[in-house]
Amino acid sequence: MTYTVGVVGCGRWGLAHIRTLLKLKDSGFVDEVYACDIDAKRLKELPDGLDGCFTAWAEMCDSVSFDLIALVTPNTTHASLGKAILSRGLNVLIEKPLATSLEGVKELIQQADVSNGTLHSGYLLRYHSGILAAKEIIEQGQIGLLKSIRYVKYSSRNKIPLTNVIDGLASHALDTVPFLAGVPPKPFFNNITVLNQQKPTHLANADECSLNIQYSRPGNAADVTVEIKVGWGQNDRSLITVEGSRNCLRLDFRRANSLEIGSLGDGFKPVSMTDIKPPLQFQYEQILSQSEHSISHSQSHLQTAEILRITMLRAENWCEKYVDN
Repeated sequence: MTYTVGVVGCGRWGLAHIRTLLKLKDSGFVDEVYACDIDAKRLKELPDGLDGCFTAWAEMCDSVSFDLIALVTPNTTHASLGKAILSRGLNVLIEKPLATSLEGVKELIQQADVSNGTLHSGYLLRYHSGILAAKEIIEQGQIGLLKSIRYVKYSSRNKIPLTNVIDGLASHALDTVPFLAGVPPKPFFNNITVLNQQKPTHLANADECSLNIQYSRPGNAADVTVEIKVGWGQNDRSLITVEGSRNCLRLDFRRANSLEIGSLGDGFKPVSMTDIKPPLQFQYEQILSQSEHSISHSQSHLQTAEILRITMLRAENWCEKYVDN
């Protein structure tokens, strides 16, 4: 079976979606790929191989029967456009965040339910080959008892307008870490710091954030301690370190095949993995084939949105204590 996919929004990341889909088209997995952007000039600069281009998403959806629409437009448009496309009974992949408010996420979920469309989010790390391999290693007990996870994401890009550092960078961690650790996504917050130029600031102005949290496990097992450090305008780093009672895992999640196991004392060695794929490609394959993995992920949208809201509220409470003091 092959599929027809449309991409709405052809900016920097929309172009990444298009290139991924054209690769899947070359392999025979996807049959047709269409693009839509309100900027006609941008459409003229897209790669060859597309089956059609439109400047209006409604016209595109009226003209073609789609298996999936990817919405890669500015964050403030996600809720309204997502609901409109879902109302047609279409399956939709919305880049993160699904919406700029918890209420918007709830409305999208409700629209998907009544329209019989499926709703998917752009939290790619659940489709990262190294993270999936690490999750399997943890579940098999190869590192012993899971003790802690450290997540670091620093970007050389400047702060994105109208996006705070938690929503823009830490949200991937808050979605992925509970999945990786196999724990309920209900963190206990030990400490939050929100900084600009290494000074306390309000969340809207911050270029860096540090979260120290814990996740409880069923039974009498010890909590999993988690440190999340994210920031803009710094040297690029994308690292996950998992500490177990016997061994550790470490992963540069900019690369799909960088997972290592070992310890500082004995050294680390690469973990052998097969069928390594770029996360976005794998996500498309999973969504289009309606895999159990993609369905499970689609059921976690509200939990992730609620955790993000709580985290941002906690960050603002911290700011009230320390900013200008």
